[in-house]
Amino acid sequence: MSEDRPPKLRKPETGDQKRKSSRKFSKSETKIRDKLDSLDLKKKGASITSKVSSLKSTSKEKKDGPAKLGKSEKETKKSRSDIFKTDLSQILRKNPILLIISLIILIIIVVTVVMWPVSDITGQNQTNNITNPVKSPKNHFSDGIISLDYPKGWNVTGKGDDTKSKSALLVTVSKDDNNSVSIFREELGTRNFTNRVAAWRSNILKNGIIYYEGTITVDNQTAYEFMANYKPSDKVYAARGIALQKNNILYFIIFIFDRPLVEYSAEMDKVINSFKVTENPI
Repeated sequence: MSEDRPPKLRKPETGDQKRKSSRKFSKSETKIRDKLDSLDLKKKGASITSKVSSLKSTSKEKKDGPAKLGKSEKETKKSRSDIFKTDLSQILRKNPILLIISLIILIIIVVTVVMWPVSDITGQNQTNNITNPVKSPKNHFSDGIISLDYPKGWNVTGKGDDTKSKSALLVTVSKDDNNSVSIFREELGTRNFTNRVAAWRSNILKNGIIYYEGTITVDNQTAYEFMANYKPSDKVYAARGIALQKNNILYFIIFIFDRPLVEYSAEMDKVINSFKVTENPI
């Protein structure tokens, strides 16, 4: 009979039993967590706070450190300057020559500083004089017909009135009564330049001796030239004459000196080299 009986089945677990088992597990788990938290977190928290406090303390120490060092540097500077002053005073007392030399150097420095602006002003005045030179007045004659420069110290002593006549004086520039240059103007008309110069030459030979004849360039024109010793009265003069043709008009330049011509070469060159015909006849 026992074999024919069915096996006894286990009673199914009810919901209350499951709840009880789960409650047991949860209680154990919470206990373990509490233990872990109580152990680890306290240690970590303590370590973190200790580190923060240690950092704060070190930062304060660092801040306090440089301030203390700065005070010590000031004290050393003051002491060095005091030492230097005392040493310098002692040196000057022992060596009065050194004191005299230092005073001389100080005087030189003061004088140079005071004189510096004066030198600058004089330098500026010199540069202004160089950049703006004063032009000296030049002895010059111009009448619309001719123009020329004459030597310094000479003066215009005569001018012609009728410049359209056959032979007219344009200007006479004199150093004195016996030394001068005169310029004449003469229209050729139908006459020849060579024939007119020949007549002029023969007139000079009546009262003098021509010892040189030749040509010279005046106002870019080839002109006739002679040098002679001329004696219009009791006194002999050195004479130099130049005949220039331009626009069918003759221009005579006649120098008269009471000394040899060589002594007035510079004065004659000034007049000849600057001589220009400026008129434009119709």
